[in-house]
Amino acid sequence: MFCIQTETLKLRLQVIRVDSLLEHEGVIPHVADKLILEFKNWAILENPVIVDENNIVLDGNHRTYVFKKLRFRYIPVCKIDYFSKSVSLRYWFRMVGGIRGLGPLMQIVEEMGGNLRKVSNKESLVKRMEENRFACGIQQGDSYTLVRFHEEVVNDAVGAYEVLEKIQDKLIQKDLRISYIPCQSIHDSDFCNGLKDSEIVIWTPQIAKEMVVDAAKRKRIFAPKTTRHLIAARPLNVNAPIHWFKEDVSLEEIDARFSRFLQEKEIRRFGPGQVIDGRYYEEELFVFYERR
Repeated sequence: MFCIQTETLKLRLQVIRVDSLLEHEGVIPHVADKLILEFKNWAILENPVIVDENNIVLDGNHRTYVFKKLRFRYIPVCKIDYFSKSVSLRYWFRMVGGIRGLGPLMQIVEEMGGNLRKVSNKESLVKRMEENRFACGIQQGDSYTLVRFHEEVVNDAVGAYEVLEKIQDKLIQKDLRISYIPCQSIHDSDFCNGLKDSEIVIWTPQIAKEMVVDAAKRKRIFAPKTTRHLIAARPLNVNAPIHWFKEDVSLEEIDARFSRFLQEKEIRRFGPGQVIDGRYYEEELFVFYERR
């Protein structure tokens, strides 16, 4: 095991068995299939999958899917304390584009057993959804609606997202566009002011970390793009040879080899707000480099 002690979080880099990973979220099929094709041409694995103490995958569901599909024995991970205050659970909201009024969405929601109730403002919607973790919200301009489902339709967190996925599929069948946006976007005045009349935002259920852990342990899988984990610090560019993780060796041997490999590298710390390889990172970064 190779450890990085940051100011807020301990990062434990190690190798574990692929079959010990517990996924909590499904994958987007076309993204996963594309990644499998790309992966066959890769010589190195850039970044470890981030997991909790129970090997629940918090970041890297698609890489996990690929490793399982291609029958790898082992996988490098970064293990963290999920319930640390330095790890935040956020969500992906759905943006519906090309829709004329709330009518089509309201009809679908009611057909799915949902009850719609207008609320006075954004703050009121936030409060109602915190009180009912399985509820959804609808935002059109400065109009807000709370959506609750009968208990026989939704009785747990996974079920709430399953219903949301069915609503989403029905909207797509009506030739409406669905895109994913970070939940905090709705608190950005520029974003809200820029919403078109033909755009509606669906606020997804505000589930808790305990619900994620419980679902994963019971092998109940959330719909794709359910959670968005913000981790105070993460390692990047470990660049471990991929073929290592298919070798018929013991877990102790491959983990020790991985640890020695990392010890030979240089680590540079970067503060939040960096762009690495075209991706923006909100968190603190610990980037591995070859020693000169």
